[in-house]
Amino acid sequence: MIRHSITWILAILPVFLSPGVLSQTVDLNNKRFDIPLVQEAPVIDGRISPGEWDRATIIEDLHETTPIEFSATEERTVFRVMYTEDALYVSAYVYDDPNQLTAAVLRNETSLRWEDRVGIIIDPFNNKRSGYQFLTNPNGVRHEAIYTSATSQSFDWATIWEADAEVVEDGWTAEMEIPFKSLTFDPQNDTWGVNFTRDQMSSQSAMAWYSYNAQTNPANSGEMSGLRNLNQGVGLDLIPSFSTDFRENHVAGSSDTELNPSFDLTYKLSSSLNLTMTWNTDFAATEIDDIQLDLDRFSTRLAEKRSFFLTDMDIFEFGSSVGRFNNSTQDPFNSRNIGLNNGTPVDLTGGAKLSGRVAGFDVGSLIIRQEEINNIDPTNIYIGRVKRSILSQSELGAIFTEGDPASNDSSSTIGVDFTYRNTQLANNRSFVSNFWIQQSDNPGVDGNDSAWYLDFDYPSSDSWYISARVEEVEENFDPRLGFSNRSGARQYFATIGDNHILINNPLLQKISYSLSGIQYNYLDNGDLQNRNFYLNALTLESPGGDEFQFNISDQVQVLRPGERAPLAGLGVIIPPGEYEYTRYQLNLSSSESRPFSVSLDGTVGDYYSGRSWESEAGVNWKPNANLSFDFSYEYTQYDMPGQTVDTRVVEFENVITFSPSLSIVNLIQYENVSDTIGFNSRLRWNLQSGQDIWFVLGHGMRDEDEDGDFTDLESTATFKIRYTLRY
Repeated sequence: MIRHSITWILAILPVFLSPGVLSQTVDLNNKRFDIPLVQEAPVIDGRISPGEWDRATIIEDLHETTPIEFSATEERTVFRVMYTEDALYVSAYVYDDPNQLTAAVLRNETSLRWEDRVGIIIDPFNNKRSGYQFLTNPNGVRHEAIYTSATSQSFDWATIWEADAEVVEDGWTAEMEIPFKSLTFDPQNDTWGVNFTRDQMSSQSAMAWYSYNAQTNPANSGEMSGLRNLNQGVGLDLIPSFSTDFRENHVAGSSDTELNPSFDLTYKLSSSLNLTMTWNTDFAATEIDDIQLDLDRFSTRLAEKRSFFLTDMDIFEFGSSVGRFNNSTQDPFNSRNIGLNNGTPVDLTGGAKLSGRVAGFDVGSLIIRQEEINNIDPTNIYIGRVKRSILSQSELGAIFTEGDPASNDSSSTIGVDFTYRNTQLANNRSFVSNFWIQQSDNPGVDGNDSAWYLDFDYPSSDSWYISARVEEVEENFDPRLGFSNRSGARQYFATIGDNHILINNPLLQKISYSLSGIQYNYLDNGDLQNRNFYLNALTLESPGGDEFQFNISDQVQVLRPGERAPLAGLGVIIPPGEYEYTRYQLNLSSSESRPFSVSLDGTVGDYYSGRSWESEAGVNWKPNANLSFDFSYEYTQYDMPGQTVDTRVVEFENVITFSPSLSIVNLIQYENVSDTIGFNSRLRWNLQSGQDIWFVLGHGMRDEDEDGDFTDLESTATFKIRYTLRY
């Protein structure tokens, strides 16, 4: 199989030597302006009314970032920006054919990935490393993100701001109000990093005021100056909330009702340093996780969705992910370990978080107390984080964690990380490299408890790219407050690929190829643990956003006695030994910018001692902005010696949106490993930004005898109200 992989490399090597698409030159040195202070704020109604924006600075020299960077845009976009002492104001006049707009999303804080949209990126510290993004579509939907590093962001973060929009005869208009109370910044710094963006679905093109290597982020932005005497008020947010939770256990024949008042407080000790406190923390209205069957050799990680832990999450980010692949499985701090026990909420008495930027340092400190559960005593948890900006775009940091929410042991982890970043290389290229080292300290463990990691990434959107990494995790490394799914192994990874942009082709817009290889070796004797050569033989993207992909993987898996074996949860026994096999994958997907879209994915080939084939189908239908339906079906069949087993995961989501502030999300999930089906209905009334009412119904059932007859497990009903008082 190895010689086949070498043949693949030789076959596609010529594409790596091809040049990128040539485009016009844009002078990025002049991307700066002065922002005016105005005394009267505009009314945020989506209409650019006469006189409201007369004193604003006008920004309209946008260029295309994709598919052909720095080329002229087909349609005009006119941004206007100004500020009062209390808020930053942005408007956009987006010229377009109103009949060609994609505006199917009406619910606030929902992904706008497949929508016509405009946005602003701001870097209040102008440090090229941190910042925020605010987006809206022709329906005036709010969607915001925080940059967890200079080049990556999280849309799970939320804050208080306002937006509205209106469709007009020659396009659409939008207005935004971003209160300074919602931002962290240095009041002595009157120059912020800034960028303006637009995405047009009819042409599948992206536009921006500033870009480099097709990237728009804090590392690639212009500047706006003149922000002085900004008012954050007292800097105090009081957030009382109240929930009532009814649960009925149908198996035990019991029921109970809980009344849970809770209270959060955020106080700005300074414009750049926040104190966040919580009492009787309540996550009753948090969205539920998607089903993930954990049947592989190594466990999977779930994303954080709880608002308390998302606040200033960028400060606590360790070992920034910069590559086009998930580059590390080890993390000293994973907030999902706190307040959850096997997915079940655990009461948190309270906690406090201090986070912000002081004298060139990013600092974060989190203290929280988790209450008793399942013979585990109440646990005190502490996380400390500090980062320092060095060179022009790089960072050096350290982290310390203490506590173990899953046992009565004492446990701690310490780590140091360094990120080198240069996004302004010649020929429109960039380079990023990460290094970190961690060590855990647990009872009864003496030595072999550290891990380290090094990577580099040389990306490109329209030419060849390359990235590589090496990681070593010793046998006893165990960050109890973090995440680690593999130990006693060293990892090697590399990928090389090429992107071709086609000009004026009615059928194809982009052709891509790549080859990657990953290998793990046992540390104790250097033997192979597993190896995977992965060839993306061909990826085709149409001008409309449709995609075709064909992949081949050549794998070697070595399973030792006593190790976690795949499919153990299905009762399949895979004997220890070495397994070598090849798998083939085909993917077809149509653009979700259309009212109706589908995706089909199939993988087939040998699998350890047998064979398997996987299929996944998805259907998305958005008849209008008030109604959407998502259906997905995953089926995998394993033909192993002496037995055949299969897994099925079905998910159906229906969203009914009455307005950006009022919606109902209905979710049904089923998987056949535990033969459970769950129903969840979540009504949210967002009275205004920061003020919410939720009503959530849930019901779980199980097919105990696998005869198609489901019995009730648990029913829940939750009502929650949250109100933000801002001073």
